Amino acid sequence: MNDWETTSGVVRLNLLLFTVGGVCFAVDAEQVDGMSGYQTGESGNLLWFHELLGFGYRDVTYREPAVLAIKTVESGSCRVIIDNMEDIAEYSVSDIVPLPALLEPFAVRNGIWGVLKRDSVLTLLVDFHRIANLPDILLRITKECIP
Repeated sequence: MNDWETTSGVVRLNLLLFTVGGVCFAVDAEQVDGMSGYQTGESGNLLWFHELLGFGYRDVTYREPAVLAIKTVESGSCRVIIDNMEDIAEYSVSDIVPLPALLEPFAVRNGIWGVLKRDSVLTLLVDFHRIANLPDILLRITKECIP
C-alpha cells in the first residue's frame, strides 16, 4: 500500500519513528530508500539530522545512530544519520495535527509539517523534500565528496 492509499476510506501513512536529541520525529517511509547502521568515520553524502534541521549549536549525542538513504527529487542522493530508530508504523492522517499558524512558516522551512500525538508523546513530522536548504546542502556535500 502506498502512503496515501486508503483502507475502509481512511487515509493512512506509514511513518518511520525515531528520536534525536530527546525529540521524537517521524518521516513518511515512502521517502526512505533504505536504512543501515552507522559506522564511525563513515562519510560521503552523509548529513547529521540535528544539523539538517538546524538544532543550532546545541550538542546532540547519538546513542544508536542509523543511516537513512533518502529518495530525493533532485539529482543526487542524500543519507541522513538519525538516532534511536523506534518503529515503522501506520497512522491515520486524522491523527495528525497541523502546526499552529505562528510556528508554521519557520517549521515548514525546516521540513516540519505536522504533529502526531502517540499516547502522551508528541512527534514532529518531517518531510525531507520540504527542507528549504536541502538542495544547497546536497550541492555542498557533493562537492566535498568529489576529489
